[in-house]
Amino acid sequence: MERNRTDVLLLALCNGDLSPAAQAQVAGLLAQPIDWQRLSELAALHGVVGLVRRNLLALEAASQVPEPAWRAMEQAAAQIAFDGMVHLRQLASVVAALRSAGIEPLLLKGYALADLVFPDPVTRPSHDLDVLVRPDQVAPACQALALMGCTLPDQATVDVQLAHAYDLPVVLPTMANLATLLELHWDLAPRGLFSLDLDLWRARAESFNLASQPALRFSPEDMLLHLALHMRKHRYIGLRWLCDVAELLRRFAGPAASRPLDWEYVVGAARTAGLTVLLYTGLVQAQRLLHAPVDPALLARLKPAAWRRRLLQSVLSQEALLAPLERKDAGWTRLAPVEILLIDRPPAMARELSYRLLPPPEAVLGVEALGMSRGRRLAFQVRRLLDRSATMVE
Repeated sequence: MERNRTDVLLLALCNGDLSPAAQAQVAGLLAQPIDWQRLSELAALHGVVGLVRRNLLALEAASQVPEPAWRAMEQAAAQIAFDGMVHLRQLASVVAALRSAGIEPLLLKGYALADLVFPDPVTRPSHDLDVLVRPDQVAPACQALALMGCTLPDQATVDVQLAHAYDLPVVLPTMANLATLLELHWDLAPRGLFSLDLDLWRARAESFNLASQPALRFSPEDMLLHLALHMRKHRYIGLRWLCDVAELLRRFAGPAASRPLDWEYVVGAARTAGLTVLLYTGLVQAQRLLHAPVDPALLARLKPAAWRRRLLQSVLSQEALLAPLERKDAGWTRLAPVEILLIDRPPAMARELSYRLLPPPEAVLGVEALGMSRGRRLAFQVRRLLDRSATMVE
């Protein structure tokens, strides 16, 4: 019971603006035994420690936290705030460098979102930075980033990424002893899985200020679609992604929203792109775990088939989400089937399953796979198939 109370308290504290009802819930939970070490560790693991700490302070409940757990949260929050200030400066420099090369980048997630929906943006950590350019701008963008001192992959790696991926890892110049990864995107998902109209999303983009530097980000509607898509990539591991969705809904879909979301556009775009199951799942999870405002009629419009809902519900349990079981050695966990179940269209589902079981060696090994003999390629794929099959059975 104590573990369950601890998990419920963590979820209750993952709220950018605690309502009176949420405050009453937190007060009731704080009056009971809490595993503060677990809560502190989970908050850090899931990237919500800044939000949890902020809410405990706002509720004048910090004194109820044992000193070791509070110290750990204080240190983690301070590091997030420091990293955030450095990241903002680095990202502003990237935007300026790309714009000077005639490229208008679109900022994704993280700092494109934080100031829009969180009262204190530095409570929302970002481990890396993400920008989107057009596919034909990748080469000039790489040149501009190299001129500002970034470390880019060699050309062979770039070619492999362009053929098999949708982003490129770039290491920014060190600032304040912080080496930051920039993901240079030309797409948002593997080819063939979704039909994303990124030209339309770009045309709908909105301007904002990033450390006094003008920048672009998706409209709230397209940001919601992107967040739903991005959570699939992470198999719903990491509460901060769900917090992003919940806070976006509170800001633009709640009763006090000054600029309500255009749900007709959202639903239509999701159907066109093949994102309806993803959108439905993200909305349901944000409502179920974080009490985000979601219209039941909207969920009814998006609701997938009963068999798919049952399977998703069995996989995306609260326990699984709060205690992630990533296996870095295998790259496939019991949450991995989510990546297939969340795809709308059967042909795309089959393609994803085939890719997960028998991917091109280049997609996994990168340039190591270039020049592999037919026998080595076959051996790699057999090992991959056996490993994934064994994990699924397990």
